[in-house]
Amino acid sequence: MTAWFGRTLDGMYGLLIEEQVLRDLERMCRHAGSAETGGILVGRYSGNLAVAAVREATPPPLDSQRGASWFNRGIAGLRDKLRRRWGSMERTYYLGEWHYHPSVHLEPSATDIGQMFTIRDDSNYHCAAPVMVIFGQRGDGDERPIRAFVFARSNAYAEIVQLPNNSMQRTALSSAADAER
Repeated sequence: MTAWFGRTLDGMYGLLIEEQVLRDLERMCRHAGSAETGGILVGRYSGNLAVAAVREATPPPLDSQRGASWFNRGIAGLRDKLRRRWGSMERTYYLGEWHYHPSVHLEPSATDIGQMFTIRDDSNYHCAAPVMVIFGQRGDGDERPIRAFVFARSNAYAEIVQLPNNSMQRTALSSAADAER
């Protein structure tokens, strides 16, 4: 499993999910079985704010609720966790949400879309362009399907499309180096 990197078709927004984060997400999706699950994405932006680099994906907070076709992320412990990340030597912060659909249907629901716009507009999140990453059910021997979206404009959102591996490696490495600065 390698890092996942994508960009919106207009090139305005990029997303890098580090390899270790993908392994953690794979484990959480497998553990969820036939129920939806999710959490938040923590990381930082590149110096030019064009790429969100995900350094951590949290498990579902303990007060989360879930079922086969729905998930309500709780909040227990998130404020303290984000406060600690912000105060650490390598300052990281809230970038968005992730969740797992135990099916091949990877479209954000109307509820998902509404919640992401609410998060974008809520000054407590300090996130003008939150991302949502949806993981799907893995087929036999298949890679886990992933779709990502950014919610940056008034009532619109854009898909972040994964780049092919050869261009992904060059772009992701330069984006990750930019995020370090």
